[in-house]
Amino acid sequence: MTRVSFDAVWTGDGVRPTPAYRVDGDRLTPADADREQRTEPEQHAEPEPLHLGGTLFPRLTDHHVHLGLVDPVALFAGGITHAVDLGWDPAIARMWLAEHPRRPRTAIAGALLTAPGGYPVRSRWAPPAAAREIGGPRDGRQAVREQVMAGASRIKVALNSDAGETVDDATLRAIVDEAVHAGLPVVVHAQGAGQVERAVRAGVAQLAHAPFSERVPDHVVLEAAQRGMGWISTLDIHGWGAPTPDHDTAVDNLRRFHAAGGRVLYGTDLGNGPLPLGVNARELAGLLSADLDATAVLRAIAGGPEDDDLAAEAPIGPRIAWTPSVPPPDYADLPAWLATARGLRVADLRARSSPTMPTPTPTPSTEGPLP
Repeated sequence: MTRVSFDAVWTGDGVRPTPAYRVDGDRLTPADADREQRTEPEQHAEPEPLHLGGTLFPRLTDHHVHLGLVDPVALFAGGITHAVDLGWDPAIARMWLAEHPRRPRTAIAGALLTAPGGYPVRSRWAPPAAAREIGGPRDGRQAVREQVMAGASRIKVALNSDAGETVDDATLRAIVDEAVHAGLPVVVHAQGAGQVERAVRAGVAQLAHAPFSERVPDHVVLEAAQRGMGWISTLDIHGWGAPTPDHDTAVDNLRRFHAAGGRVLYGTDLGNGPLPLGVNARELAGLLSADLDATAVLRAIAGGPEDDDLAAEAPIGPRIAWTPSVPPPDYADLPAWLATARGLRVADLRARSSPTMPTPTPTPSTEGPLP
């Protein structure tokens, strides 16, 4: 029976030294309990675990991608084990739900729900079916049901008044109510004056971007945090390493949201410009600039203690992320370190004594900015 060990593992509360794991098919399970049940002679006869060293992450998630614009195999190789596609043609997106050994496990939103002619209807970054135009509350409820039938596990709404009309409040409320009835969270692209406040009042679960088009009033930030909203970061799209005023606005909004107790989620809007295919060190550095400490940054991408798959006895896999070293002592070095993460399949660990890792140089997306 194959056993493997690492130097450390992410638990949701922090990184701790880890015992050996047993490779059970495509899962890792803690080996301690199994060892306690063995007799002393059996324990002595047990082969030494394969020591891979480095740090094990049960998952690393990009909460905002557009998988139709990038290579998902390269994304997984770059350390992202789980991805959330936030807008594409549902007929295509539903195919990403199928298990594939070299792609991230993917959740989808299906089409973006928007007003007639609203964003992203006139944009060029996605197929026409990636936008579902809504004619009113009843049509909004129907559109939610359509995305559910396509396999969506969240609903995305475009409230982008900078790029056109948006659905009215009654329609937005109907969409949220129908999604809640189906057990799905609503994610909103909020852009333009007052759109974040509309999303908060409507009870949406997440913002697809840290707000960047306006400084969100303090009372709205506080209400968003108190309602338990999550904000997906997407900071690096504002300049791709050369921060713009929108980047600074987003960091300021995110800093205040985090300080108020809001949950920050790592997301890149992958497909929007020259972003690395994999863990994005610039995005992580942006989170540090918003005053998240190392634990908060890791929770944003690797999950927190409330997540069932990080429970002490939870099996890990079939995908894992692995860095070849333990975390650095200096916070400032955290982004570059985590960007060395690579995606692995647990089943592959049976056949190797040391993972064969690709060169840890990020592969950029070739797409231009989303209009």
